[in-house]
Amino acid sequence: MYLTGSKKHSLDSKVRLTLPAEFRREFDRTVVLLPTKDALYGFTPEGHRAYVESMFPDGFKPGDKRQVELKRYLNGLSIRVDIDSAGRIALGKVREDVREKLGLGQEVMVVGNDDHFEVWNVEAWEKLQADFAEDFDFLMFGEA
Repeated sequence: MYLTGSKKHSLDSKVRLTLPAEFRREFDRTVVLLPTKDALYGFTPEGHRAYVESMFPDGFKPGDKRQVELKRYLNGLSIRVDIDSAGRIALGKVREDVREKLGLGQEVMVVGNDDHFEVWNVEAWEKLQADFAEDFDFLMFGEA
């Protein structure tokens, strides 16, 4: 899987998001949603598991209290949602306070980021892109 690109989408009245067709093709029937500091991440079930396991590069140690707590926290925050026959996922299954904290309103930006997609507040995404654009030429070409 390799997801790229960004598209603005409107949520429907039932707080469902229609995934872009090119993203939908990469998923079977289930998406695992993980709220993060800035956005809502969407993984395949296998991708989510790999993401959680990546938090433990030396392997998960069940006797390590901090690792147990982190794994529990990540898995406890995650929500499995089905992709319906129209290619929609129910963002309404994400707690309303979490959606509000992320600023996910009527319009959202859906962003491909390699092995997962991200659902962003449109203004937050545009600001992030504008801020990064200032550094892009320098990072890419060593020029200001």
